[in-house]
Amino acid sequence: MSSQEGGIPGVTVMYPVTRVTGDVVQEKSVEVCTESRVILYLNDVVIGDLSITPVDIEAFATGHLICEGYLTSIKDITAIHIDLPHVRVTASCPVEHSSSGKFSKNSSGGSCRNLLPDGPTPPLADGMILDVETVFRSMKRVNDYSVIWKRTGGMHCSLIITEEGEIVCGVEDMGRHTTVDKAVGVALHKGVDITRCYLICSGRLPVDMVAKAYRAGIPIVVSNNAAFAGGIEFAKKANMTLAGFVRPPSMTIYTCSHRIRFPS
Repeated sequence: MSSQEGGIPGVTVMYPVTRVTGDVVQEKSVEVCTESRVILYLNDVVIGDLSITPVDIEAFATGHLICEGYLTSIKDITAIHIDLPHVRVTASCPVEHSSSGKFSKNSSGGSCRNLLPDGPTPPLADGMILDVETVFRSMKRVNDYSVIWKRTGGMHCSLIITEEGEIVCGVEDMGRHTTVDKAVGVALHKGVDITRCYLICSGRLPVDMVAKAYRAGIPIVVSNNAAFAGGIEFAKKANMTLAGFVRPPSMTIYTCSHRIRFPS
């Protein structure tokens, strides 16, 4: 039987387990992440049925709508009502809803919709350049914001950072996709211009992760893990800088290396 005692209320619980290390068998208690179902509505139409870590729910709702292309601005949102598992968002603008049953139904928060509307992908603008040492320092900060991961080993983390290196926010969630939703939502609620920011992730970078950053207007995405071919091809088309395996002093830049400045 699980117990809240010793855990983070609403986020983690303690479970009795049998720990095996070589020839040693021990009965212990370990801290385990919880998960909550979120049924997300936009103007009374269900657009998502997901599992997420039950914190930063308002930020998640905002970020998910932007990162999945349902809305283009936080100004379109007039109200958010949370009564888990139901999260209802009201928007002032007409919204093109996906067909019934074709919305996200998974634990990752990755899109089950078309990645982008039909037609060309307008590339993101140039102009933002980061020193390579700024990128390395930023990746080291992921550890500072991975509080629940340190206790459980069961979380992902994303940070949004300004081009000057100031951390706007750092969030954790059970899914790497939903950390991006939450981070974008927090930044937008703070009134930050995220088109002049970059995104640090702790997870792999498939096309749906990269597309989330694109829809939010973030030109640089950095991870300590691998990129996938779909994510790389999308980033190339969208003029996004994509870097993986960022583990100081090394990194792999897959696309648009012109945004990273190296010592002469």
